[in-house]
Amino acid sequence: MSTFTIHTAESAPEGSREALGALEQNVGFIPNLAGTIAGSPVALAGFVAMQSGLRRSSLSPAEREIVGITVSRENGSAYSMAAHSAFAERAGLEADEISALRAGGTLADPRQEALHSFTVELLRSHGRTPADDLLAAGYTAEQALEVVTQVAYTTMANFAAGVAGTPVDAAFEAHAWAAA
Repeated sequence: MSTFTIHTAESAPEGSREALGALEQNVGFIPNLAGTIAGSPVALAGFVAMQSGLRRSSLSPAEREIVGITVSRENGSAYSMAAHSAFAERAGLEADEISALRAGGTLADPRQEALHSFTVELLRSHGRTPADDLLAAGYTAEQALEVVTQVAYTTMANFAAGVAGTPVDAAFEAHAWAAA
């Protein structure tokens, strides 16, 4: 029996309702993960604040999803892998690029591959990796910090989904994934 509830705007604690409404406006519906995180107004406020901040990132939506899929794969998060794969498709990544990321492969575009590789190394080194290759690929120091923010946001989502056993939404089922 799970102790985690997937809240709606009506069932969420009072302190989560405003943030849940903002998230519904951003995404178009309330994903199961957000409904689960809504059980803690503090956690949901942090989650939505990071998501809203990332919408102002100088990284493109496709670049943010490269980071999101990479983090979700490294963390073995089936929920987030499905969600970020769906978002990557909407952001314009090609099916072969999404497949390569989901499989842990490489990307043909050198700039995208630098982003993907930096994200992998950032995770595997627990944040102790220089951004030299990312910067050499044309990214800025500001964007390197935005990658760190996307990693933190996606890791939060990965961990929350794992702790709560959050089921994949119907909107993301076409992108279901299981860690090897």
